[in-house]
Amino acid sequence: MLRIGIVGLGNAASMILPALKGSRDAVLAGAADTRAEARAQLQDTYGVPAFESVSDLVRGECDAVWIATPNQFHAEQAIVAAEAGKHVICEKPMALSLAECDRMIAAAAANKVKLLLGHSKLMQAPVRKMREILDSGTLGQVLQIATWNYNDWLQRPRLAAEVDTDQGGGICYRQAPHQVDIVRYLIGRPARSIRAVVNRAERHFPTEGNYTALVAFEGGAAASLVYNAYGYFDVTELTWGVGEGGQVQKPRYGRKRATGPVSPEVRYGRREAAAPADRHEPFYGLTVVSCERGVLRQSPDGVFVYDETGCREIACDRGTAIHRDVAELAAAIAEDRAPFPDGQWGKATLEVCLALLESARGATEMRLVHQG
Repeated sequence: MLRIGIVGLGNAASMILPALKGSRDAVLAGAADTRAEARAQLQDTYGVPAFESVSDLVRGECDAVWIATPNQFHAEQAIVAAEAGKHVICEKPMALSLAECDRMIAAAAANKVKLLLGHSKLMQAPVRKMREILDSGTLGQVLQIATWNYNDWLQRPRLAAEVDTDQGGGICYRQAPHQVDIVRYLIGRPARSIRAVVNRAERHFPTEGNYTALVAFEGGAAASLVYNAYGYFDVTELTWGVGEGGQVQKPRYGRKRATGPVSPEVRYGRREAAAPADRHEPFYGLTVVSCERGVLRQSPDGVFVYDETGCREIACDRGTAIHRDVAELAAAIAEDRAPFPDGQWGKATLEVCLALLESARGATEMRLVHQG
């Protein structure tokens, strides 16, 4: 059993901690957070030590650390952990720059530890099932993917850093990596270029609130990515009411709109509990995969396959992406191999997200050069 320490007891940790309780591969060994009240709550709830810094955490009894802090801290904290000989699971985005990614990859290699990009939507069962179907060859090559997500991300309580693009805030850093991971994984070939349009239409938050992007891949496939975080429409109306946690939910329309960032007390005090893992499969928006001989899309409990015989549903195995992250790290350690997705994958995804922003700024197509 891997002993895992969590760095950062905010929103991501609220999903990681319950999942670790049900893991067959890992146990919670401790955590680090700058907030004394968060440390005290963790000790009371889980009975494990809590520290003020990642440096203190890695001196304790843990084999790996899960970096779940705000984006601007990922690189330095991952490097501290690697230099202490700890394996690393890092939340998306991997870092804020490609140079930071290179430093993280180098630190993991120099200290012979594994670096896994955690909490990626490509670890969700329906996405993996779609890749399995594609790998079988029955539908031929992927031609195009359309992935849409509409929600109220900018209307939820947000810290100032979460809506500051320079600190890795806004949807292009915090949400685009999910869509980019999904399309890169399903197409299975290197992305070659991106053309994007981005807007900042929420007057209370000077950050990106929507984007539309077209990613071209080697071999002729393309993916269109749409994300809208203003809260006027919710994609669950197109996904049988099933949201990101797998629960059936009602869109939150007509509520009082946010007027700016909130304090840490408000942000973390209103944190939602993790959704039950066994309700339905989680939906990260609507994704339609068009191939030479058919189409795939997610169903509430699996994947719909549309081909010349009609439509059939293929069920997915239960379990959470977090369980699969931990299992993948454990297997990579046992087999002495690189985990998937690793640091190079995370760097390639970040390159697409950075190019998305740059394409919008310059109204131009951006070439991608770190995609393998």
